[in-house]
Formats: sequence, C-alpha cells, structure tokens
Amino acid sequence: MGFVTWPPQDPGGRSPEGEDRWQPSMTGPTDQPPWSAPPSPIPSYVPPPPGQAHGPQDGAPAYAAPTPPPRPVPGSHVRYADWAERVGATLVDWGILLGTLVVVGAVFDLPEALETLGGLAWFGLTGYFAWLNGSKGQSPGKALMGLRVVRSADGSTLGGPVGLVRAVVLFLMFAFTGGLLYVLALLWPAGDRRKQALHDKVVGASVLAGYPRARFGPGIFRP
Repeated sequence: MGFVTWPPQDPGGRSPEGEDRWQPSMTGPTDQPPWSAPPSPIPSYVPPPPGQAHGPQDGAPAYAAPTPPPRPVPGSHVRYADWAERVGATLVDWGILLGTLVVVGAVFDLPEALETLGGLAWFGLTGYFAWLNGSKGQSPGKALMGLRVVRSADGSTLGGPVGLVRAVVLFLMFAFTGGLLYVLALLWPAGDRRKQALHDKVVGASVLAGYPRARFGPGIFRP
C-alpha cells in the first residue's frame, strides 16, 4: 500500500483550497485521493576529503545534495468510502449492538431491566464504538467492512475524544432538529466529493475504504 498525500487533490490538478500549484492529473474515480511513494530520506552529511576541509574545490559541493521526493502518483486501492459502504458498516454496528442487548436479556432473563436500561446500554455501547472510531479508526462494523476514519488533514487517527465528539455532533443534529438534520447528515456523503457526512466536516474527518477486512472476533472490539 502506498502513502496518502494529504489533503486529497481535485482530479483536474488543483488543491481543494484552490491553490494554483502543479498537481498531477488523476485518472479513474474522482473520489480516489492521490497517493505517493514515501519520499527518499535526505542523505547524511558527507565530510570533504583531506585537503578540502575549508570548502569545496573546483566548485564541487562538500556535501551530498538532497534527493527530491517523487511526485504524487495514483495507484493505491484505498479511496473515499462510498455512501453504501458507510451505511453497511453502520448497520453492522447496529446489528452487533442490538444482538448484544438481546443476548444479555435472554441469558439473564431480565426483560424488564432490558426495557428500562436498554436505552442507556445502547448509548453506552454506541459511545464505545465512537471511541473506537477515533482511537483506532474503526468500529467493529468498519473493521469488518474494511473502512477507516481518519483526519482529513494528514490521514492520522482522530483520537478517542474526537471520535466521541463526532458522534455527539450527530446526536445533537437529531435531538435539536427532530431528525431532519440527522437524515441530511447521513445522506450528505452520497453527493459530496470527499464522501463526507456533515459530522465528518465538523471535526475534519474522512472515511476511507479499501483496507483489509477483519474477521469477526475479540480483536474488532479492542481499542
């Protein structure tokens, strides 16, 4: 897998901020961010040979010139996640949450407690999944679907607290607008160039696809 060059560029060669600098043209889907090989490290200082300690002789440099990094080139399978992929990962998360509550209620035979505490348990598990989205970039559903949440600026993970803030922003959209802004936020990636939802834009996050899919097991639930 190559290394991402952030921020992703427009296919026509201009950066999202409109800076008029050279960028390579992109081929293929417009939602695929450009990638580049890692830049070559700058060579270490090479001392001059004896007799040239006070400077270069005959115009020759006394140190090795740094090698310029290669220009960004496409070629990685990692891309912005499509709306359908994001919905699929969310449904997997919801299925795991609902299944956990049902199994706990059936095993301990606590239907009344499940009714009264089900909402709190749902919010608690949802918060934990949001923390996983921030701390390692993947909730269980995203891990199984091969998706990852990253910072739009540099491709790093958001961090657990920012993952929680991202989820809280989405919840507030639901609570204060009767669900209208919540639905709009979830539908927004279908028409957005970077496939971002509104709560992604608030915290500067992007959801990428194309990572290896994890197998169901304890590892997908660990931070």
